[in-house]
Amino acid sequence: MKFSFLLILLLSSHAWAKWSVSTYNIRNFDKDSGAGQTNVAELGKIIKSVQSDVMAFEEVVNRTAFDSLIKQNLPGYAYQMSNCGGFGKQNLAVVYNPKVFEFMSTVEDLSFSGSNNNSCGSLRPALLVTLMHIASKKIYTFGAVHLKAGGDNRAMSQRWKQYQNLAGLVKKYAAQNLILLGDFNTTGYNIQDQDYQRFEDMLSGAGVRTMSENIGCTNYWKGTLGGAEFQSSVLDHIVLQDKNLSQVMNVRVGAHCAMMDCRPATPQDLGVSYQSVSDHCPVQVTFR
Repeated sequence: MKFSFLLILLLSSHAWAKWSVSTYNIRNFDKDSGAGQTNVAELGKIIKSVQSDVMAFEEVVNRTAFDSLIKQNLPGYAYQMSNCGGFGKQNLAVVYNPKVFEFMSTVEDLSFSGSNNNSCGSLRPALLVTLMHIASKKIYTFGAVHLKAGGDNRAMSQRWKQYQNLAGLVKKYAAQNLILLGDFNTTGYNIQDQDYQRFEDMLSGAGVRTMSENIGCTNYWKGTLGGAEFQSSVLDHIVLQDKNLSQVMNVRVGAHCAMMDCRPATPQDLGVSYQSVSDHCPVQVTFR
């Protein structure tokens, strides 16, 4: 009887084990033209601090260095990477723990790259990786994205077309479990301008919500106010279907965004993670 009770308890705990997902733009890894060589040791510390069962990375330029980064800091993990990285060769990667998720398939949606003929365009694609959660047997598709950057009219127009593409993806995967994550480049999110409204209209119309509504920032930039202090903003998102919102336990941001609590700060205040790793911070969502 004791053995049976213990077995039931163990099986129940395994079936309801929590899991997590995160996204992190690692700024032209492993060398940025403005910031210089990536501090790989510091990046490794940040990755371990938000280690998740599924992790999306944006701006993977050096594929060989990224392979070494994952092997060193996430031993045993596997990953899928896009073949297209746009003009800047900024590839997308979805890294996962094969002890928690079983790989099923990968699709690269090149329409997000601005291509009309199923070839790699000047922008980044969407990388759709379908995995089965081993404990629950639920199947999830993780859609990693890196949308068009910039706050000028041309950039926003291109990004708004990508918002429409996202709405189409959500509709296509409505009967399945879809998680969109990455750098959405929502430059107007904090000031709630027309770009913010377009993004919010897309979310509400598609029946999805961003978990970044629960955090103060996901990156820092020089801002528009001048002076020595940089401003925080929200560019990165983990977007969930309404039907999966009840499974969320926690949402958090890491690195310098957490350290400064999204307050204005100088690059010196923001420290090594900002100066020599990325202006972005990792975002993590934990599920029941």
